[in-house]
Amino acid sequence: MKPTVRISAVICTYNREKYIRQALDSLADQTLNSNNFEVIVVNNNSTDNTTTIVHDFIQTHPNLHIVFCNESNQGLSYARNRGISESKGELITFLDDDAIAPVGFLENVLKLFYLYPETLAIGGKIIPGFVDGKPNWYSKFFWGVTGQFDPGNKIGNLLFWGKFPCGSNMTFHKHFFNQFGLFNPNLGRKGTILLAGEEKELFSRVKSDSDKKKVWYFPELVVYHMVDNTKLNSDYLRKFSYGFAQGEKLEVEHAPFFKKIARYAEYTLKPIGATVVSFFYLITGRIAKAVMLFRFAWWIACGLWCNKKV
Repeated sequence: MKPTVRISAVICTYNREKYIRQALDSLADQTLNSNNFEVIVVNNNSTDNTTTIVHDFIQTHPNLHIVFCNESNQGLSYARNRGISESKGELITFLDDDAIAPVGFLENVLKLFYLYPETLAIGGKIIPGFVDGKPNWYSKFFWGVTGQFDPGNKIGNLLFWGKFPCGSNMTFHKHFFNQFGLFNPNLGRKGTILLAGEEKELFSRVKSDSDKKKVWYFPELVVYHMVDNTKLNSDYLRKFSYGFAQGEKLEVEHAPFFKKIARYAEYTLKPIGATVVSFFYLITGRIAKAVMLFRFAWWIACGLWCNKKV
């Protein structure tokens, strides 16, 4: 009998030789029967040893259904869309190339879609693994930088909370893309250019309450995201800030006037609020937190208004 692929686990990768094998190994160790899922690796023009590492993984795991393809259009959104087009599963889960899925992850995903058959998309917790130690300035304001995502321990509809599945822990029923379209290739990272906003824009297309009720958060779904010092220095944070701001600008570029003004106002007022929090950190002796938060917030504002390049 021909195996039935229920889930397509997609890893989009660009120059991640340091962590890609760990991500792949975590999928090889899943409790879900290997006949029920496939692994799709989309190489987005890597120039390091990523290709060699993936080929070695394929050779040493003949029991897995693995698709390895190259997407020449640079950009995470292009790569994700390629993964969608290559997929055979009714469910598509995205795992970052520097993330680790616990052994029961795919089995739990399948179970949850079975329990909630009308579901279009789900997300879960993303917990950073600080390879070089957590910096003393780190706080919840930098969760976006490390990919950390943790709305708590209660099941709920994410879009009603003003949140959405993101990063390395989001799974879609294929119907979602048929109904709402693919990732916007003008948004999202492009090689070393740290644009953002593609996930936010995608879920912003879900308008009706009936559809929003089909996007769930399940706290038991956990993925670990590896973070090292290459993402925890001032240069990276500045580039991240400018890329985040650029993504926000591009998302509302053709939006109605009042929506555009609201977005600009939001990210102009947030640095003022961050300044207040920074002052609180300062007077309570947390100088490193105060300094980095102040710089981070104003880098975003600068990226919004000063057309800083990413």
